[in-house]
Amino acid sequence: MTPLNSSEEYLFNLYTTSSGEAKRMWRQHIKEQWNHECAYCGSGDNLTIDHVIPRSKGGTDFTKNVVCCCHDCNQSKGHEHWKLWYVQQYFYSEERFDKIEEWIKPDPPVHLYKYKTRKNCHKYL
Repeated sequence: MTPLNSSEEYLFNLYTTSSGEAKRMWRQHIKEQWNHECAYCGSGDNLTIDHVIPRSKGGTDFTKNVVCCCHDCNQSKGHEHWKLWYVQQYFYSEERFDKIEEWIKPDPPVHLYKYKTRKNCHKYL
């Protein structure tokens, strides 16, 4: 499944699919974005979804906070901070580390409105 083009398309999918189907599609999309490989070790076996910042530590269920992860890494990481855990692993890769960092980086703010200067603003200066 490719990302949809508009919020209306997402709303349509929410109305036309069950919540279980929507979750399955979302999880599948995350795995596809990571090429069906664990974000940490690169394994393709027994894949799950891992919250980079655990929900118990304030992490969200947003796409930016989850990565494709093998069951072994998910269990090993547990509720630890991902950076502290990951740099201690024998399979640590700076390339994967950077990819995770880029993935969880917040989107830049979008300015939806462009304000024009008032015509009479020079009177008040």
